[in-house]
Amino acid sequence: MTDLPAAAPDDLAPAGGDTPLVQLADVTKSFGARQALAGISFTVPAGQVCGLLGPNGAGKTTLFRLLMGVLKVTSGRVRVAGLDAFEDRVSVMRQLGFLPDEPVFYAYLSGRELLQLSAAMHGLDVAATMARLAPTVARLRMADQLDAYAEEYSRGTKKKLGLLLALLHQPRLLVLDEPTNGLDVESTHLFYALIREQAASGTTILFSTHLMDHVARLCSHAVIINEGRVVAAGSLQALQAGHGDATLEDMFLRLTQRPPQEA
Repeated sequence: MTDLPAAAPDDLAPAGGDTPLVQLADVTKSFGARQALAGISFTVPAGQVCGLLGPNGAGKTTLFRLLMGVLKVTSGRVRVAGLDAFEDRVSVMRQLGFLPDEPVFYAYLSGRELLQLSAAMHGLDVAATMARLAPTVARLRMADQLDAYAEEYSRGTKKKLGLLLALLHQPRLLVLDEPTNGLDVESTHLFYALIREQAASGTTILFSTHLMDHVARLCSHAVIINEGRVVAAGSLQALQAGHGDATLEDMFLRLTQRPPQEA
C-alpha cells in the first residue's frame, strides 16, 4: 500500500469550506423492480475532500451517474452548486470534472488530440489550455506519450489522461471513481499530491475507493453507503468519535457487515 503523508486539517479546509457544493436529499433510484438507491441524503462542503465508501454493488456508480446528469432520480433531489444535476446538466458539467474507473477514448486519436478536442468543446482557448496543462503533463511523465494513440495506452496511462481531461476546464467539483486503479506506487503518490493541491485551491473532491488508509490520510469527510442507503456521513473526526474512535476500516466493516451465506 502506498505510504502517504498524513493530511493536516488546515490543508483541506479552505475558507468557505462549510458551504455545501453537493447536496443530495432523499434520493431514490430504481431500475424496474430493483431499487439501487433508497433515500440517500448527504452534503459535501465546498473545498473539501470526501471519500465515498461502500461494498461492491452498494450504489456508488449509480450515485455518480446521477451527479453528472446521466441518470434522473426516481424521487428526491440532487444539486451541484445549487443547480439540479439532471435538469441543469449542461451547466453542471461545466463545473464538474469526472474520472471513470475505466476511461474509454475515441479510437485513432492521440492523447494530445483528445485534450485539444475537449478544450475546444468547453469553449476554451486550445493553445492556452495546453500550455497551462504542460507542467501537469510533465509531472505525470506523459510528455513523451501524448502523441501516441490513447487507446493503446496502458491502464495506468489512461488514468493519467483521464485526470488531465477532468482537470482541463478547472472544475469546481472533481468526481473520481477508483482513481488509482492500475497505477504504480509513484503515480499513486503523485495522483494524491494533485488531489491535495486541487483541494487547497478550493476544488471540491468526491472520490470512491476501497483503500481505507488513503481515505483516512486524504479526506476531511466521508460517506459510507450500503445496499443503497447512507449508513454514515460527516467529518472523519466526528464519525470516528461517534464509533468509539474506531479505525475507519473497523467502522466500515461494522456498518456494512452482512450475514454469512448458508453453505
